[in-house]
Amino acid sequence: MSSPYGGPQDRVGPPPGVLPPPQAAPWQGQYSGPPQGQQYPPQGQFQQQGQWAQPYYGPPGGQFNGFQPPKRRGGGVRLIVFSMMVLVFLGVSLVVIVVLLGRGSDVTADPGVTGPSIVPTATTKPPKGTAEDFLLNASIYRTGPLPVQNCKAENLGDGSLASQKVYYQKLFACLNDAWRPIFKEIGQEKPDPGLVVFDKPVQTPCGNFAPLSGRVLAFYCYGNQVMYTDVLQMNKAFGSQQDLAYLMTIAHEYGHHVQGVSGLFYARAVYLQDHPEQKLESSRRNELQASCFAGVFSKAVEESYPLTGRLDEFKEQSSNSFGESPNTPEDERTHGLATSQGFWIQNGFNIGANKACNTFAVSTDLVK
Repeated sequence: MSSPYGGPQDRVGPPPGVLPPPQAAPWQGQYSGPPQGQQYPPQGQFQQQGQWAQPYYGPPGGQFNGFQPPKRRGGGVRLIVFSMMVLVFLGVSLVVIVVLLGRGSDVTADPGVTGPSIVPTATTKPPKGTAEDFLLNASIYRTGPLPVQNCKAENLGDGSLASQKVYYQKLFACLNDAWRPIFKEIGQEKPDPGLVVFDKPVQTPCGNFAPLSGRVLAFYCYGNQVMYTDVLQMNKAFGSQQDLAYLMTIAHEYGHHVQGVSGLFYARAVYLQDHPEQKLESSRRNELQASCFAGVFSKAVEESYPLTGRLDEFKEQSSNSFGESPNTPEDERTHGLATSQGFWIQNGFNIGANKACNTFAVSTDLVK
């Protein structure tokens, strides 16, 4: 079903696939700006001059302390705990999740699933055809599970540009294969997005970007439907051993592509024109939804990647590696707390379908 709010222009940027690091030269596409003349607010941009870039932030507090995966059977790896600034999932956030799950959403999950497993349902009925109505009732929520993928993880090697490209190329192909049938189900057969893996400064329709800038690990640019991943930042944050962080990062950015193809991005932009006071909360709902879509994809590769036997690590990584800390000022919380990120990644995984990801229908307690 087509979005009443328009959609991205036909691809005019880099072709699909994993590209080499681009040279520092202007992008030459014929980008025509927002559909139907809309001037969308610069919510979530990493640069004010950018056109709708959606960055994904590294660990809260601005320090890449990282963590070692929990000890596996027969292994000798010890868990290194984050600093006191970071909420550890197995401690504080489990209590938070227990409290949040008692708040009246439709709960469905496979037997034996632990952690969040809610299917949000809208409690309001905005006028039909409005942006708010679209956000709450988009057809993407009614699609089934992503098709199971045969997607064994590639080795990240030394975490170099060449190694990361090999890893992302395999994962990116799986993302395209998994999401393509969902897009077809909602009547959107679009070209696959692009992916640029870079270790040198890049210029994009969303502005200029240099490696190791702040805490941004990767970003998606709606201007040309391309996601960009910072090789040096990923290596600094996670090294070459914490591959699940790489999985979640690129799957999150693909989640923004899902929002664009499904019309959710454009509906949110229109909604914010009339409700500018919702800017920060709407940004968090948007980012957490992309993370939920990442969790849904993770379910599709659970057996082949594999995630089986690594679910404790998956939970730990999802709740500690992205987002903001409780000390982040309220007026700067654009992505949600690290524990909120973990909640929605795991919720998407546990439910295993896009009905888990209607973050616009839940209470503010779930999108802090």
